[in-house]
Amino acid sequence: MDLGAKMEWPVEVMAQTLGVRRRALVRWQERRQAPCPSCRRGRPQVIDPMVRLTIRQCYMQHFGQWGPRVLAQWCRREHIGHYSCGAIAEVIVDLRPPKEPQAPPVRYEVTASNAMWSEDGTGFRQNGRKRELIVVQDEKSRKKMNWKLAPGPATSADVVKYLRLAFCEYGAPLVLKHDNDGIFHTPEVVSLLEQYEVLDLTSPPGTPRYNGKQERSMRDIKSYERAMRKSGVGGSLSDRIRATMQDLNEDRPRPVLGGLTACESYEEGLMALPARGDLRKAVEKRERRILARASSRVEV
Repeated sequence: MDLGAKMEWPVEVMAQTLGVRRRALVRWQERRQAPCPSCRRGRPQVIDPMVRLTIRQCYMQHFGQWGPRVLAQWCRREHIGHYSCGAIAEVIVDLRPPKEPQAPPVRYEVTASNAMWSEDGTGFRQNGRKRELIVVQDEKSRKKMNWKLAPGPATSADVVKYLRLAFCEYGAPLVLKHDNDGIFHTPEVVSLLEQYEVLDLTSPPGTPRYNGKQERSMRDIKSYERAMRKSGVGGSLSDRIRATMQDLNEDRPRPVLGGLTACESYEEGLMALPARGDLRKAVEKRERRILARASSRVEV
């Protein structure tokens, strides 16, 4: 091949001399002239065994505190080579301490109606102006116990009014769960919960999954109302939300509830609940025990 290239023989002549087909010879030449796989863009280079040993020694010399990104920059500074972080991570994978498995989160199942309610709000636009929908639902059955469409951002007066109506119609729950919004920590709301002896449970900041059932319900409400609007259903925003609540409470069989509707599951879950005074004492006792174990402000 080298002689044929120097003599500038045609490809057909070289193929006949070698006893191969012209197409096979052309493909072999293309592969030979193509850049090596390690030089292709986006492809990590194969690390030489001696370089691997050097990287591992550097990692150990710095007590395992230089990660793959730092080692990649060190290799470039020392003119050892340009390697990706993933390639270097494979070199030191057996030297790095194993990650401790995280404990699965503790999950509790609410098995009785009126044991716990959750509260949340979401915004809508009507004629270019914001309106906020606030909803309280039963955690066991997902039934929407009451809702209110406030003309603008909801106030503590709106929250007190619609919660009081729900308490009067269905009875107050043992626990009311909500996010860390300041509207739920106003003196009016706190006074209402103390009047009905309802325990206040606030989800940690930045943890939407803590109130996950209610978050999902708010998405269902917005999705159903949007679908009605796109289908040309007229009427006001209040009418569409009222139809949405009818679907979510009365009409829709829920797979998570074994095929029952929210109202049917609520009626099925009604039972005698613990005394509020005993529950409050148990919660306070548990809270003192947890606070005594806390060793930092974050844990508190």
